[in-house]
Amino acid sequence: MSYNPQPPCASALYALEVPPAGGDTGFANMYVAYETLPDELRQQIEGRLCRHDSTYNSAGELRRGFSEVTDPRQAPGADHPIIRTHPVTGRKALFLGRRRNAYIQGLELDDSERLLDALWAHATRPELTWYQQWRVGDLVLWDNRCVLHRREEFDPNSRRLMHRSQIKGDRPY
Repeated sequence: MSYNPQPPCASALYALEVPPAGGDTGFANMYVAYETLPDELRQQIEGRLCRHDSTYNSAGELRRGFSEVTDPRQAPGADHPIIRTHPVTGRKALFLGRRRNAYIQGLELDDSERLLDALWAHATRPELTWYQQWRVGDLVLWDNRCVLHRREEFDPNSRRLMHRSQIKGDRPY
């Protein structure tokens, strides 16, 4: 939900039903992603804002009332600093949302795409990630201000039923 001006600061998932395979949730440490950025890449994003597209939901479906976006520069959504300061710890972290239709303000589209590809490739390296392999009854809480997460695919004929809760956040800075 990083497309909101004040995205949730934390989320929780509680597993009620899980598929026999797949459906794991991957988490990437955005503190370490920022701290291990090559200097050249860090310099390119200092002070920059990224558009977090609100056109599509988490299943990749077009939201009701929205039109398909072909140019990320025209996508609706919030603009947030790519480098976010955590309001509690004071540590800096990368703040990336979904890759689809993300756009770095002020850059040519091709330059934004190349830079975003490099950031996502760096932030999702295996040594920065951890995967929750769900079992019924598992509860996972995470801090959206310093963690990137995603769900792995699973057989559409299987069920994955979760209760999710979000905790109200503040505007990233």
